[in-house]
Amino acid sequence: MRQISRYAYPNTRIRAALSELLDEDFFSRASGMDFYAFLDALEKTAYAGFIKNRETITPEQFESSCTEYDRKNIRKISSFFLSKNEKQIISLLDRRYSIEKLKVALRLWNKKQPYYQPAGEFSEILKAKTIDDVTELLKNSGYDHAIERAKEKFEKTGSLYPVEISIDRQYFEQLHKAIDKLSAADSPIATSIIGAEIDRENLLWLARIRLYYQGKVPVELSGFIPGGAHLSENDLKKLMNQDMPSGDLRISFHYTEIIEHLPEKISEIDTILEGVIIRQIRKALVQTPFSIGIPLGYIFLKLRETKRIVSIFMSKYLETKIYQ
Repeated sequence: MRQISRYAYPNTRIRAALSELLDEDFFSRASGMDFYAFLDALEKTAYAGFIKNRETITPEQFESSCTEYDRKNIRKISSFFLSKNEKQIISLLDRRYSIEKLKVALRLWNKKQPYYQPAGEFSEILKAKTIDDVTELLKNSGYDHAIERAKEKFEKTGSLYPVEISIDRQYFEQLHKAIDKLSAADSPIATSIIGAEIDRENLLWLARIRLYYQGKVPVELSGFIPGGAHLSENDLKKLMNQDMPSGDLRISFHYTEIIEHLPEKISEIDTILEGVIIRQIRKALVQTPFSIGIPLGYIFLKLRETKRIVSIFMSKYLETKIYQ
């Protein structure tokens, strides 16, 4: 009864928000539209306000508006809860936006490329000369510790791979600590959803290692995020230099075909891995509707929708520029 009372109001509000998400029919139709027809379609959705200046809007401006909108929604969802444990989980999900901005800034800094993407509070990083300067600029942010732990590996390889892994590891460790504070009913649900997301992150890292870092990042310097639902860190390290899973690895049937075809077709692999997470979310929504699965599910699905919308906007915008 206590579980139901805790989620009764959030459940009602979040399910209403779930019903407003764009369906697959919208994305099917959008694939055959040109840029201006796509903008017309967006004007009939919650994204209408983002394209008022449709003649001058850029993909960066559109993405920034979408991100701001999503973060506003996440803060609203947090306000539906009274318990600090649920609020902490939701706050950590909001932090993913900052982490992605940090990674963009670090990549631009490492490549010494001109600043062309919004990095928000991390734009100062682009002025740094050394990794020590970066750490100093991020002092007291929480991210400085993660970068400091990966400093030696970065200096040895010149690759941001160990730095990004260190940032992700720190984030998911914090997320798992927050999950441990949830109720006995909520903790397994959050663990299954977040565990599927960690598997996704790790398998995409494995694909990138084989594509971009093979021979550049020694096995002993590699790292993966702990806490995956079906693949341990040890399993992933064994897979690093194998074309096929060895007999001593018990690979989930969800991932066998993916691993056999790594590293090709990363975007298709990402879509399959998203599907695994979505199945966990739908399971929670149906079997345990009064649970942490409601906010976790909505936030993931909304971020997925935003990612797809921004990607379509970008591709159609560029097509228009090419053929003008």
